[in-house]
Amino acid sequence: MRGARPIADKAEGTGGGRNWRPLLPAVLAVAVLAGLSYGGLWLWQRTPVQELSRVDALEHVRVKGPFNAVTQRQIEEILLPYLQEGFFSADIRGMREALLENSWITSASVNRRWPRGVEVEVQEAQPLAVWGKDKLLVASGELLPRPAQMNTGRLPELAGDEELVERIMSQYQALAGLLTTRDMEVKRLSFDDLAGWHLELISGVELRLGHDELLERVNRFLQLSRSVLAPHLEKVASVDTRYGNAVAVQWKNDKE
Repeated sequence: MRGARPIADKAEGTGGGRNWRPLLPAVLAVAVLAGLSYGGLWLWQRTPVQELSRVDALEHVRVKGPFNAVTQRQIEEILLPYLQEGFFSADIRGMREALLENSWITSASVNRRWPRGVEVEVQEAQPLAVWGKDKLLVASGELLPRPAQMNTGRLPELAGDEELVERIMSQYQALAGLLTTRDMEVKRLSFDDLAGWHLELISGVELRLGHDELLERVNRFLQLSRSVLAPHLEKVASVDTRYGNAVAVQWKNDKE
């Protein structure tokens, strides 16, 4: 009609609202992603564990430890049955318990490492002394089988009845605190019901100590080694301290 003006479109007007058409694809994309996520979670929760294991199979296993008494290969063999499972279904507690069945492993930690790994760390018992030909005495007082690969060259040797292991260990620790100089360190300590205590030092000197007053008799020898015997220690083969206020010395030449 003459003089009439066309009505402006609300979407194109400056004050009648906003144009949402450019945002529509983004809104649809978010909705699709949300639906896929929910559907994936629903499917994951209903998938059998065996099927999940195929998807999230363990691919990386990292083992840390001192590897003195046990080897990395031994640890891997212990864990092998558990590594057949997947990342989420792996029996972490079972792995730890299996590792602790090894008498040399004192503690073990097993943790998942995303996305497909497991990290294992073990601690070993600390050997204190050699016991016989096939055992080692550890700091806890136990006798454990001697690992073939372990280097025990610097460990002292203890010997005696296994029922007396705690007593022999206690006497060794007391002597180790008393004999601190290099030539006076304990090389071998043994106990016999008939002969009593027998001590061999790093220097090669042997001490017959009897059954009683072990530390007092060792102290008596140390005092003599710093005075009367000091110039002659290299010639001493053995010392018998089983006397009230004296010692008997055997010289290397006499022994030969």
